[in-house]
Amino acid sequence: MRTIFHAAGAGVIAALLCAVPALAAAPQAKIGEEARIPFADTTGIRNFHAENDHALYIEGQTGRWYYAETMGPCMGLNFATQIGFITKGTGTLDKFGQILVDGRTCQLKSLVNAEDPGKKAKAEKADSKED
Repeated sequence: MRTIFHAAGAGVIAALLCAVPALAAAPQAKIGEEARIPFADTTGIRNFHAENDHALYIEGQTGRWYYAETMGPCMGLNFATQIGFITKGTGTLDKFGQILVDGRTCQLKSLVNAEDPGKKAKAEKADSKED
């Protein structure tokens, strides 16, 4: 039994290793296109940056950035140092999810692929220096 388990495990690992190049070759997500963040309820989110009280940038574990807008103002979002993500049992955050800020839930209106907000700010700063 133990040998079969190891053999089956080795087969699964080999299959996963073969699938990695196929995943790497997947087309890049388009900016502004509707998105989903897998494993948002566990390890899928690395960082976030609030833009204002109704929008924030979310960095996924892979380094990809997303832009989320809430249905209305989300009190405390501007100053939050920690937030929660409510995925409604799927584990994946999408436009139907919610964020939790200071014990209050805020319904998402949209979740789209975005550029790194740090790169965007640097580019705007460089453009203003040229003028």
